[in-house]
Parts: sequence; C-alpha cells; structure tokens
Amino acid sequence: MSPRSRLIKALKVLPLGLLLWTTGASPSPTELRTFIVPKGASAHEVAGRLKRDGLILHPWTFLIWMKLEPHGALRPGLYDLAPGLSGRQILKLFRQGPPLIKVTFPEGWTSQQMAALLDAKAVTPSASFLAIVGQKKLEGFLFPDTYFFERGMSAQAVIDRMVRRFHEMEPKDMAAQAAALHLSYRQIVILASIVEREARAAAERPLIAGVFYNRLRKHWRLESCATVEYALGKWKPKLTYKDLDAKSPYNTYRHGGLPPGPIGNPGAAALEAAAHPARTDMMFFVADGEGTHRFSRYYSQHLAAQGVKKRQK
Repeated sequence: MSPRSRLIKALKVLPLGLLLWTTGASPSPTELRTFIVPKGASAHEVAGRLKRDGLILHPWTFLIWMKLEPHGALRPGLYDLAPGLSGRQILKLFRQGPPLIKVTFPEGWTSQQMAALLDAKAVTPSASFLAIVGQKKLEGFLFPDTYFFERGMSAQAVIDRMVRRFHEMEPKDMAAQAAALHLSYRQIVILASIVEREARAAAERPLIAGVFYNRLRKHWRLESCATVEYALGKWKPKLTYKDLDAKSPYNTYRHGGLPPGPIGNPGAAALEAAAHPARTDMMFFVADGEGTHRFSRYYSQHLAAQGVKKRQK
C-alpha cells in the first residue's frame, strides 16, 4: 500500500474529535483576518504562518491536504480568511488565488486621481504609486482602462501593468508620426493629454489636435484652458482672468510651446488624434455651450464665436 493510500485510510478511521480538531475551528468565525501568502513560500512556511496567526490549530491540518490533493500551486497574495475554515478549505482558496478588485480609470485622469482610487480600493498605497510615477516621469503613460488588480499589490507591479497596456494601445506608428510632425515621442503624449481634456465630442479630437499643431508650427501659444486647470490643481467649469495668469510652466497662456509634461493620461482615441491630427487651417476653437466647439481660422471669427464684438477704433 502506498503512503498516500495509507494516509487516506487513516483519515477514514480518525475519531470525530480529531476530525473536528483538523478543521482549525475558531471562536470568532465571523471576523475576517488578512493573511499573506508570500511569493515563493513553501507549503511548510505557509502552514507555520497559518498556525502562528491562529487560523489553524496545527500545521499538519493544512499540510495533510497538500499531500492528499497535490495538484495546483499556492498563489501568492493577500487573502481574507475567516477563522474556522478547515485546512482543506484554506488550501482551496490559496489555489484559486486572491480575490481580484475591479478598478476603472476614466480617460484623462491624472496620476493623483488614479493613486487616490487605488488607495481607496486597497490595491496599493497612493504615496508609493506617486513616488514611482514622479521619479520615472510616467504621467501620461498610465493607460486609462478597466483593470482587475489584487489587493496589496506593489505599486511597481500596478504601474508596470498600466504602462504595458499603454504600449499595447498606442498607435503603432506613433514614433514615426512624431518624427513626421517634428515632435518627440513624449511630445505626442503631451499633446494627446491636452486633446483628451479639451475635447467634448469624440469626433472633434483630430480637429482639436490639428488646431494645436497649427499653433505650434506658427510658434503661437497654445492657450489651452486645460493646461491652466492642471497648473491650478483642479478642474473648473470656467476660468477667470486671474486663473489665466497662474505662474506655472504648465500655463500655456503664459508660456509658448507644449507644457513640460502630460496633464493627464490620455486614452487610445486621443493618442490617435495627436499622432494623426486633422489637416485644417483652423487656429481657434471655443466651447459652444452644447457639448461641442466652434472652430475659426481668423481671430475676428473667433471673437464672433465667443459673442464678442470687435471694438471700433
């Protein structure tokens, strides 16, 4: 008889009291406890941790099921375990993997907004997330999408997944288009982040990108309200003249060219628009109050679109 067969036979004749003991019963079955399965940890190490945390009464109550049901690895991560689970039930959870948390980032969100949501959902600490984003200058490269993360992930692992998704979704010819437009790869991302915040209708993205490209080509200031809002650290329904004078390198009313970095994280459509701006002679646009914009070639037309009459000299 094999050792496994002998073990199974022994279990069948165990007295009821011993079977109850192997369940690891606890007096507080409703209180969940957080338990970490470290990456690369052996079954014996995990069993010892379960015993120390009071989740099982003896390590062998877990290890015995590892022997009886040897198929499937222990998946690292954070688990919420209810005291009173048997060693077999715990093993099943560890093989299924930690529960996943759904996180959706809207297009155009900043890394600050993303960090706050990740922290609120207990995926990863906001401070760690922002430290890496700032150090590696990854604002703009964190692709806004729906993700399923594990609780307690490292900030680096979360960021790696988001940056990898960015490169999966960027236009395949983005680097080539940047060269054709006499911009750097990073400048295309910066432009896309501005387009993302300025566009109100999806169809307008390429046209807005075309306007900004025309202004860059003619060395005009972009005068993007979205860059001012980023400089202020808040999005506002309407900016004041004082706001437009904000002293920040991101204020494109005061500084020429593109700002020093992206003002948010653009989605695929905004990246596509920045890489392939519409060919247009338009130089201005203004919100029409109906969810779209009015585009103008000349300043006089722009003033009319704003409902401002040009003063007579």
